[in-house]
Amino acid sequence: MKSYFSLFYLSFFFIAINACKTQPPKATVTFDSEQLAEYERSIEKEIAEGKLPGGEVLIAKNDSVIFHVVKGIKDVTTQAPLQKNSIYFIQSMTKPIISVGMMQLVEKGLVELDDPVSKYIPEASELEVSRDFDDLDRPKAALKNEMTIRQLLSHTAGLTHGLGNHPLDQEVFKSLYGQPMRHDVFPTLEARVQKIMTLPLIGQPGEQWNYSTGPDLVGLIIERVSQQNLSDYLQEHIFIPLGMKDTGYNIPAAEVDRFMAFHLFDENGAIVKSEIQVPPTGNTLFGGTHGLFSTAIDYLQFCQMIVHGGTWNNHQILKPETLAQMGQNQVGDLYKKPEKTFGLGFEVNIDTTATESFDSKGQWSWSGYFRTHFFVNPEQQLVGIWMTQMHPYNDDSGDLLKENAYKATQQ
Repeated sequence: MKSYFSLFYLSFFFIAINACKTQPPKATVTFDSEQLAEYERSIEKEIAEGKLPGGEVLIAKNDSVIFHVVKGIKDVTTQAPLQKNSIYFIQSMTKPIISVGMMQLVEKGLVELDDPVSKYIPEASELEVSRDFDDLDRPKAALKNEMTIRQLLSHTAGLTHGLGNHPLDQEVFKSLYGQPMRHDVFPTLEARVQKIMTLPLIGQPGEQWNYSTGPDLVGLIIERVSQQNLSDYLQEHIFIPLGMKDTGYNIPAAEVDRFMAFHLFDENGAIVKSEIQVPPTGNTLFGGTHGLFSTAIDYLQFCQMIVHGGTWNNHQILKPETLAQMGQNQVGDLYKKPEKTFGLGFEVNIDTTATESFDSKGQWSWSGYFRTHFFVNPEQQLVGIWMTQMHPYNDDSGDLLKENAYKATQQ
């Protein structure tokens, strides 16, 4: 991030001058303040009961932040309080950003969604498919068809993330990540992808939805097509234009104190600071699956770009039709949730009658492994972001965020 500070502030200066000329006036915002106060109390209760060390939540409606609170502590060892606009390791909330980066190349005609991955990563043409997830030595099946970039973005390429319990997933996780929180297994994204290319697929491309390492391959393709490393590409084409000044693969030394520590439960169920922490600086592996640090305010800028059809902060990141394509069903009936589907990098709600969920039709969302969550509802111009650093993962905080955001704004 350091190399972009001067460019960022210069860009910000000119944006500020022109903002009042080009930004549309904000719509009137009405919301239930008591509902949000109740939500705030529920967060305090979770912290008091030892379920979370702390957290930051932000809700925006019609371009106005209507709720932004921070509760608890950032480090149970020091008891230092968590502050607004702290920095968090957002894990898989990296994936939607990477997907937008790829779609920029598609827009420019440099890449086609249905290009075979082997056009950019030749080893992909020689992948094999596991016949038995429990017997890693059993002969593998040949590919029926090569995986495509569209399948990487929609998690239908036959890859896995190594998060399952069977031996194949366990082997994938061990090969790619070592132990949880290890970030020194590979020095670069290319090295990680080379390892992925030696592992069997979990299924034939296009025949199943399976959460996967596909965005790592997407990231490497961005690097090879743009001839920039992924960090530089994202800074130039997404972060600087959107004003995401605290987002990147490394935290500047002067800002490290804003980083929330990673926590977990000990054998007695008490929250403790993990002995292994994500290194905030010195990272050279710029991942597509995960790897970015960000803040609630920064991620709001990314979400506002989605709300406004690809343009925010006086910069067009994507054309409206390109962004709309990302929110369309790309997986047919492979995503086994009746009220949801998967687009290009996002889970998308297509129906809310099948469950009692507070999710709304047209909502885009995803989350990160350390319990970070976000959702965007472009039609309602509603954004919700939840940040913390806690393991193991669950959906509770994300569900609570959605429930209260919709209750408070659907007048």
